Amino acid sequence: MSYLKYFLLLSVLSLGACAAVYTDASDSNHVTFLISDGESIASLTPKANAYCAQYGKTASFRKSDTQLVAVFDCNWPTSSPR
Repeated sequence: MSYLKYFLLLSVLSLGACAAVYTDASDSNHVTFLISDGESIASLTPKANAYCAQYGKTASFRKSDTQLVAVFDCNWPTSSPR
C-alpha cells in the first residue's frame, strides 16, 4: 500500500512541474498550447515556430481565450518584395 502512496505522490509532483505543451489538436495549420506555469506569449513563440517549422511555416499568435490556452497559426512565410 505504501508503494501506491509514493507512486501517487510522484505522479502529482510530476504533473505540477509540467511546462506549456502543444496539444493533439495541433496540426499543420495551427498549434495550441496548454499553459500550466504562466508562460508568456513571447516565451511560447519560439516553441510555436519550432512546431510550425516542421511544415515549412512560421507561427503567428492568434488568440488566448483564457490564461490556460494559447493558439498560434502556422502560415506560409511571406516572400520579400522585389
